[in-house]
Amino acid sequence: MLVADDTTRNQLTATSSNAVQAHTIVGGVHFTTPPSAPPALPVPRQLPADTAHFNDRENYLKSLGNWLDTTAPVAPTMIVGIGGVGKTSLATHWAHQVRDSFPDGDLYLDLRGYHADEAVTAEDALEQILRSLDVPGERIPVGTEPRAALYRSLVHGKRMLVLLDNAATPQQVRPLLPGSSSCRVLITSRSRLTGLATREGAQRMALDVLPPVRAVEVLARIVGESRIAAEPDAAAELARDCGYLPLALRIVGGRLAASESLSLTEFAQELHQERLDALTDDEDPSAAVRVVFSLSYRTLPADAARLFRLLGVVPGADIGLDAVSALAALTPMATRRLLETLVNAHLLREDTPRRYRFHDLLRVYAAERASEDSERVEALRRLLTWYTHVADAAARMFTPSFTRIALDLAETPAPLPIFTDRADALHWCDLERANLVASVTQAERAGELAQAWQLPVAMFGAFLARRPFNDWVDTHLVALRAARACGEKAALAWLHTSIALAYRGLRDYATALEHFELARAGWRELGEGWAEAWALRDTGDVQHRLGDVTAAVATLTEALAMHVAEGDAFGEATALRLLGEAQHSLGDHDAALANLERSLEIRRQQGDQRNIAIVYAAMSAIHNSKNDPTRALDHATRALPLAEALDDWHTEARAHDALGDALSQLGKPDSAREHWEAALLLLEKLADPDADTLERKLSA
Repeated sequence: MLVADDTTRNQLTATSSNAVQAHTIVGGVHFTTPPSAPPALPVPRQLPADTAHFNDRENYLKSLGNWLDTTAPVAPTMIVGIGGVGKTSLATHWAHQVRDSFPDGDLYLDLRGYHADEAVTAEDALEQILRSLDVPGERIPVGTEPRAALYRSLVHGKRMLVLLDNAATPQQVRPLLPGSSSCRVLITSRSRLTGLATREGAQRMALDVLPPVRAVEVLARIVGESRIAAEPDAAAELARDCGYLPLALRIVGGRLAASESLSLTEFAQELHQERLDALTDDEDPSAAVRVVFSLSYRTLPADAARLFRLLGVVPGADIGLDAVSALAALTPMATRRLLETLVNAHLLREDTPRRYRFHDLLRVYAAERASEDSERVEALRRLLTWYTHVADAAARMFTPSFTRIALDLAETPAPLPIFTDRADALHWCDLERANLVASVTQAERAGELAQAWQLPVAMFGAFLARRPFNDWVDTHLVALRAARACGEKAALAWLHTSIALAYRGLRDYATALEHFELARAGWRELGEGWAEAWALRDTGDVQHRLGDVTAAVATLTEALAMHVAEGDAFGEATALRLLGEAQHSLGDHDAALANLERSLEIRRQQGDQRNIAIVYAAMSAIHNSKNDPTRALDHATRALPLAEALDDWHTEARAHDALGDALSQLGKPDSAREHWEAALLLLEKLADPDADTLERKLSA
């Protein structure tokens, strides 16, 4: 209260930060409080604890550092990859390193996008954020858009880091983007979040598994260097069976650290046998590898989940788009769409265009899911049928004139590739050989015995072209068991003939002769003269290789007569060449050249460029022996471009070898050496035992 009197005495009955003293005041007195400054936002520090045992992410950390240092407005960065690969670990580790760069704080939200019943919606996530920024509950608006608008207003101009972990969809993330260029947003996801990349320009950083050496280092950090050093091979095996996946490595390391009496070798055996069962943590069941994978699987649409299960029956390490179409009985377009869904979810990889593969542990998980699907048997049958159809079509490009036994195949479940030429068919076989070999074993294991013998028969042309002798033998041993169980006499005779050729290539001549004898008996019983002549003809070639040249000439002469009687021009041309090569060894050069000329004539009529090149190389060798290296060089020079055009490595090696021999005799050792070296490289590429002949020439 102010009092004005003769003594001019003022009395204040309240407190004030500012006071004005006056003598006489006329009128009312009003006090107002100046508006206060808005309260400062709290500085949230929400990052989870940094990750121990962090390893081999230097390049990723450098990329994130460059992203942070960019002064221009930047889009969010997404760290994406398979479950358990360490996305959260990388994000939190980097965030801790750069925390001081964000004076206004860091926000962290686990969006739990792959927990179907617990996923955090954008609206709920915004409520968490706003409460972190001290917005009272009664002031938080209802609805995603109003909350997002308030959030953007509050953080505008702030220097903050927003870490959104385990996001599943762009819709879950988009409202959480601050809209301020001063903030940085880091997102982790098992999905590729293509929508964010397309609309918001988000940068994608794909995180892969660890390199083998670094994977072992992770184990060493947990288990101890001394235990790893004591059993290095077992440590490497453990890392490999973990698929180099950081989560699996940490589980294995934890179990070993908790049981010091357990050797790495013992646990490696357990892991190899139990795989996903061994990759569990009793104290944290939710961190088990199977559980982590299941979270991704359960979020798939039904049709994509079906394809994931069916891919669990695939025998090989990878598979092409056309083969997946056959497996799933879908059109290529529908198949491609579902494969993209699996790739986007990081449940499948597309390392090369139109070819797909699982991570090793995901393959195990997919096989578990496949075992629960009644369609798995029919799906495998469809895939095996398609592979056999394509392998047979390819073989007809390699050996169009070769007589073959009939295959009793169901209709192809998907279109076959169209091979434009022999090289095109050979390329497909090179690409698929490991899958075809694995399919034979899978067919026997699944009880698909007809497929187990028919597929190796169809693969004969590819085996003849590329000469993978070990695969050849392995598949045919399976096929022989299957054909015997099915009572397929023609298949048994064919397979004995074919496997004998593989043993011949391996220089196991005794075993080759045993199978040729079984084949001849089988063909004779069946009354197949052309095929008996085939087995007899190649028996003569083995006799030649064993040094019994006189017997070889007699055997080959008999086989030649049988081929002529059967009207088998292809077999006749082959017998003529082998007979000419044996006569060459006897020194009967004129007879040898006459037979080779007749063989060449037949091959030209058939348009068989591969065998034309082989005959040219054989004729070159004879002219060299006749001391006519000029003509030898001419024939070898004709052979080489034919073989090169066909991408036929063995025939190409024969041509280079013949060129080297001719040039050596012409007194051009340097040029000869170049061709011998080229031949050696090709034979080494084929792992062909004949490489030692070239090595001797080069070392002389």
